[in-house]
Amino acid sequence: MNHALNETIDTGYQCPRDPVEIWLARQWQHILGFAVGIRESFFGVGGNSLDAARVIDAILAEFGVQLPLNVLTEHPTVEHLATLLRDHAERLSGPLVAIQDGDGTRPPLFLVHPDNGQVGLYCRLGCALGEEFAVVGIQADGLYRDAGPRRTVPAMAGAYADAVRAVRPAGPYLLGGCGVGAAIAWEMAVLLGEARLVAAIDAGLLQPPDTVTESWLGEPARQPDLPRILASWQQRDLVPRDVAPEFAARSLGVWRANRDAVRDWRPSPRTGPLDVFGRPPVTALPATVVQRTHECGTDERLAVALRELIG
Repeated sequence: MNHALNETIDTGYQCPRDPVEIWLARQWQHILGFAVGIRESFFGVGGNSLDAARVIDAILAEFGVQLPLNVLTEHPTVEHLATLLRDHAERLSGPLVAIQDGDGTRPPLFLVHPDNGQVGLYCRLGCALGEEFAVVGIQADGLYRDAGPRRTVPAMAGAYADAVRAVRPAGPYLLGGCGVGAAIAWEMAVLLGEARLVAAIDAGLLQPPDTVTESWLGEPARQPDLPRILASWQQRDLVPRDVAPEFAARSLGVWRANRDAVRDWRPSPRTGPLDVFGRPPVTALPATVVQRTHECGTDERLAVALRELIG
């Protein structure tokens, strides 16, 4: 093992935090047959040399990077292995992030990012739903590439709806999200039509209250201390330790754009219901909107309620 990384291999499921870790965790799930946390040892959970070769082949096909055969001995966790791939991850910077592939018997569940633009918080929900359910996260533009964030809910919904149509030209569609993601999902349903589900999910059901966005609440209008903010996120295990320093500036820009967008959002007319899980959305919806409330105290209860709706 490469102790220079100064990381600890833990047992138990811990969520991926960025697109590279999400991609690797999904490959391990394919190969090993079950979900693996980012700090579980590949060989410790049952992987063998043939399985390791399959991981290396998948990395070559996706990233164009040929890694040595012993790479999983030196980097035995998703977290460790991801450090070798972040500089080659341009293909993972687009809006759609496959979290779980499912068995093809149901439409995929598309979950739009919360205010911080990231989709890692949906990984645990995917595990709770079960491997037969396909889950796709939609992450914010400008988070992992040098592009400005979109500034309005309709602009985001239009771009994301186009991305969804590119992989699934016809419905039915299952949509949802936390925070601004719920508003975007509503507008996507208007654009896509045939939306069987539009879900507004309380982020507190999916992650602890100590989130990335709370680091920015109360920040003055001046440029914040980005190195301090990034160090705080890393200390609280919210982002990988080798993430590029400019990530903090991009994240702050995305967060501000999303908060402004949801504040200015005026919902488009739509006849279908909104399924609310946990606390209701902050933005007031027209009185004509039917809101179906589902009491959920945990992500497991959320998964049960979603399975019942999806069928």
